[in-house]
Amino acid sequence: MSEFSESYHLISESSQDAADLLKRAGLKGYVYEPVNGWVTFLAEEGSFESDQRIVAAAKHPLLHYVCAEDHGCSIKLFHGAEVICAHSCDWNEDLTVDDSGYSRAALEEFLPTIHKDLLDNFERLSPPEGPDELFEEEPAKIFAKAVGLKHYEWLSYDYMESNFHDSPQDYPGVKEVS
Repeated sequence: MSEFSESYHLISESSQDAADLLKRAGLKGYVYEPVNGWVTFLAEEGSFESDQRIVAAAKHPLLHYVCAEDHGCSIKLFHGAEVICAHSCDWNEDLTVDDSGYSRAALEEFLPTIHKDLLDNFERLSPPEGPDELFEEEPAKIFAKAVGLKHYEWLSYDYMESNFHDSPQDYPGVKEVS
């Protein structure tokens, strides 16, 4: 089975900020406890594109993270409604990278945690030399580690929705928002 991860990460020290954001957006979801200055949350109706209801409801900088193992990956960092950093890589047909919206300066200005050596490695891999390097190095996961995300792998609303109620003990600190 291939990984299809889609998550949002709010720069905040309070999980209530993400719960309130979901309510303002009129969406159900799941919210993690803060780690490294990030509150990870999952929202229903994910489409692997940033949901404008979530972006409009955000009162803190917001990162949208997508990693579809057999298809592509993307990151978008929002400050208000403005995309201040974006990067995408698609390998459905040909390997295509769009780093025209990537800004290390924006990352350094807004993010609570940056591991510069990992971010250097992510940047070195843009664009990857080919599919082999892409699958061996996994740049999206390097980026997630570089910015201090803890929750990002095999993570989506659909995954959580199908597992949470059967095994809530597997998700300590995660709260459902409805």
